[in-house]
Amino acid sequence: MAATFVAVTGSGTYDDVTGTITPTQTRTPVKVVITKINPEEFQGIYQSTDVKIFIDPAQIANHYITTADSFEYQQAGTTIHAKVINPVTYRGDNPVVFACVARPQ
Repeated sequence: MAATFVAVTGSGTYDDVTGTITPTQTRTPVKVVITKINPEEFQGIYQSTDVKIFIDPAQIANHYITTADSFEYQQAGTTIHAKVINPVTYRGDNPVVFACVARPQ
């Protein structure tokens, strides 16, 4: 499925007027596999709306996915913004695949 990986990079920009920090984001079009998860499989720590997103690290220049990152994808004609809540990598420092649990916002 076509999606956009939104990586938070850098420390962001501080707005003196509002006192907020706007994170610097890098948006990368990617191909992913999205599946529903069963909260019972994970000891009930996830919500029924959470999804698991599989992605090849080469698509994102081997960026190490963190909980600051997110994905955007289309579902039934609506753009879904899903925040990564649990990034899991296979093979540690040299990942072969990421299996991220993400929560649609």
